[in-house]
Amino acid sequence: MQSQSGDRGAVDEPKPRRVTDLLREGFDSFSRSQKAIARYIIDHLEETGYLSAEELARKGNTSSSTVVRFAQSLGFSGYPDMQKAARDEYRLGRGTARPVVHDDQLLFVVAEDVLTRALRTDGLSLDETLAKNTLARFNQAVDLLAGAATLLVVGMHEAASIVQHTTYLFELLGTPTFAVTDSSEANVARLTRLGANDVLLAIGFRRAHPMTISFTARAAQAGAATVVITDNSLSELAGRGEITLYADIDSTFFAHSLVGPLSLVSALASAVYAREPDTYDARIKAVREQVDESGWLK
Repeated sequence: MQSQSGDRGAVDEPKPRRVTDLLREGFDSFSRSQKAIARYIIDHLEETGYLSAEELARKGNTSSSTVVRFAQSLGFSGYPDMQKAARDEYRLGRGTARPVVHDDQLLFVVAEDVLTRALRTDGLSLDETLAKNTLARFNQAVDLLAGAATLLVVGMHEAASIVQHTTYLFELLGTPTFAVTDSSEANVARLTRLGANDVLLAIGFRRAHPMTISFTARAAQAGAATVVITDNSLSELAGRGEITLYADIDSTFFAHSLVGPLSLVSALASAVYAREPDTYDARIKAVREQVDESGWLK
């Protein structure tokens, strides 16, 4: 009887809410600055446990006071409380965190070796890009790209260089490919010609350019297949394509690192090539036989 009474008196304490759950549930109600912080935390949970409020503020292009108030608005006593919750969530869900890319976490002297810091940061970016994608989703994107009658690659600003590289790779494989890096009438005309056998590949990061988002929506309305490459799950471009792939762009320097997205599009092109290497070899050879060492057509 005593044991039964003891059982009835025992009350299970509710499990604490996960930081990422709180962020996803409240995202639509957040301010612009809060959304920027939330995006970063969700896709870099392991780093949040080690970043100061000032460092996280820089990642979200906001102030440390905004970070502290945001943590309190989520129900935490302050930023350290949220930081600990993020660290605990990551360790329970994924194991030991990877090194954080900032001065006091690096295993080398930053001030004496910028080259090492830059390349190791890019190495971490590649690791993160690999971790964010599944092979199944990657292969689905390859299926669409391999069957494309025409490929339209869209991206503005910093994504434009990735658009150009993607266009080069798929043109070399023999797929009629067009780079769209502005809103010219010619590019709009190409968009209007897309149909069921065509593919639009949209590339954009963070908030993403409105034109990239618009082109993606219009291509889907026209019946074309759509593939998106962005940097995090809360990007305004994420989920707008049939398939979304992720590429890390974080950097400790003044500009984003594009190693992740460049490697991802190279992997897509390589996977397409691997399906029919003899056919693609013949196409590439036909092109290169017409070009001498100076780069001019024979």
